[in-house]
Amino acid sequence: MQKRPFIIDCDTGTDDAIAIIAALYSDEVEVRAITSVNGNVEHKYVCQNNLDLMEYLDQDVPVAKGAVKAFRDMNLHSNDGTHGATGLGTLTLPKAQHKQFDPRIAAQVIYETAVEEKGELELLVIGPMTNIAIALLQYPELPGLIKHIWFMGGAAVGGNVNTTAEFNIWVDPEAAHVVMESGIPMTMAGLDVTLKAAMIEEDAAELRACGTRAANFVADLLEFMFRRRDSGLEDALMHDALALGAALCPECLTCKDCFVDVECFGQYTRGHTAVDLKGRSGKPANVSVALGIDVPRFRRWLVDAVKNSAKLGDK
Repeated sequence: MQKRPFIIDCDTGTDDAIAIIAALYSDEVEVRAITSVNGNVEHKYVCQNNLDLMEYLDQDVPVAKGAVKAFRDMNLHSNDGTHGATGLGTLTLPKAQHKQFDPRIAAQVIYETAVEEKGELELLVIGPMTNIAIALLQYPELPGLIKHIWFMGGAAVGGNVNTTAEFNIWVDPEAAHVVMESGIPMTMAGLDVTLKAAMIEEDAAELRACGTRAANFVADLLEFMFRRRDSGLEDALMHDALALGAALCPECLTCKDCFVDVECFGQYTRGHTAVDLKGRSGKPANVSVALGIDVPRFRRWLVDAVKNSAKLGDK
């Protein structure tokens, strides 16, 4: 089976790392590059986490640095402790000794890989959309070279920064607006659905029993999340892995094609993803929006994806 080429654009905290690992060990995906963006985790930690993770798992995947600030020159970083001090909870990976950052910036990596893949490249976008928007503005032909964007961001209903906005979109709505109007086919795993994508202790135990380096690392991350949950904070939510699930396990989700745009100016609604569920705008649908999730099926898919590391020779 020919693998699907992906670039993962991320602000690697805990759930980003799990999504990356699931993609790395998927039978369906070839991860062509990982591009880093400032977001839930500060850019310097995002970049180092991505580089360290690739060396730790012995993966020959380029890692590129990307945007540090949003389009309006706002600092993208907002760490409320959800992902720990440096993004990986209480875990510390060995610092990469041999692997080096790709000398190209994220936008260049995205464009050049898209050209190489001749229209087959897919993007998994699980942080703010700044790198993607920069690439689209810098390379006007790029929309015709991207097959699909799968993103975690926004919400059909509600938000987590305020009552109407989800973090990944809120920190750089101008970038998200550029992406939404690009014409590239895309699928949105929004906050209102990802809030239901919680892993449980049995999942971590099954991964621990698998025993590979990748499975043990995911189990460690989940156990940090369970402790976080038990302290009254966020559950072990797989926000970012659900965007990958939309691509690789579409039966996990119920989706609807809708027109989606982003509010960039509202005093109370800046960063809001306007999802036209009832078609009242009269504008054509541009995003397949996840509205429901089969949680047991999603959990089964994600655990199996990580356990596939045993079949692929991870130790």
